[in-house]
Amino acid sequence: MRRLACALALAAAALLAAACTRTSDEGSAAHPLVYDGSTSISNRILPDALARFQERTGLLVQVRTSGAGKGLEAVLASRADVAGVARVLSNEELAGHPYVQIIGYDALAVWVNGQNPIRGLTQAQLQAIFTGKVTSWHELGGPDRPMIACTEFRNSRRATVDAFAALALEGSAYAPGIRELEDPSDCLRLVAEEPGGITPASVAYAIPGVRTIPVNGLEPTPHNVRANTYLLTRPLLLVSREEPRGALRQLFDFLLSPEGQQIVARNGFVPAR
Repeated sequence: MRRLACALALAAAALLAAACTRTSDEGSAAHPLVYDGSTSISNRILPDALARFQERTGLLVQVRTSGAGKGLEAVLASRADVAGVARVLSNEELAGHPYVQIIGYDALAVWVNGQNPIRGLTQAQLQAIFTGKVTSWHELGGPDRPMIACTEFRNSRRATVDAFAALALEGSAYAPGIRELEDPSDCLRLVAEEPGGITPASVAYAIPGVRTIPVNGLEPTPHNVRANTYLLTRPLLLVSREEPRGALRQLFDFLLSPEGQQIVARNGFVPAR
């Protein structure tokens, strides 16, 4: 009996030592923190933020870009430390009681070709376009030109796809024939080349040849995003399995610090603080 008790005590001590070593080693080259999720966050905020974070702390973060839904799954399955999510979490996702921190806000802008004369759209018109009920700009008072609606792959579980469906389409399905591309920047390049193009993408993704148009009479400005009056406003979230500690706590704190919030603003988003 005494021999069994000793063995159990040694095993517990070994597990504790391993846990302590992992905690103290987090953020090292051998055990970097792992981010997975939203490409709006990973492509726009993290390049600047993680460079400064490493300079300040010496900690490393590995970035994966599976999209919000898959990134959140990876965190809840312990395959990643933190997920970036650029939308509101579903009730099903909240049921696991993850730790959620807002680091900023984003406007999903509606982008059209720079030569498109349309001055604005309503939510009902957006819904008609992306569900396939309207297929020509002429039906909305524009030129007699086919619409080329574009989105990221619908089955990608990217935050932009899900957020636009929830906010603009009110849960209606995208039209079967809608153009699907890998990334918002791919859709924007298509819109810049196609006079009839239209796509939803973060306001931070602006490129030459495209312009945003008002939705329900409102532009995607920081003022309208802060006031939550712009229809396609969404939060930028960091999500972990539980309240962050150690190196992960430092990452959360940095992104909420004045310097971190300046980086959020500098890259086209509205800071949380």
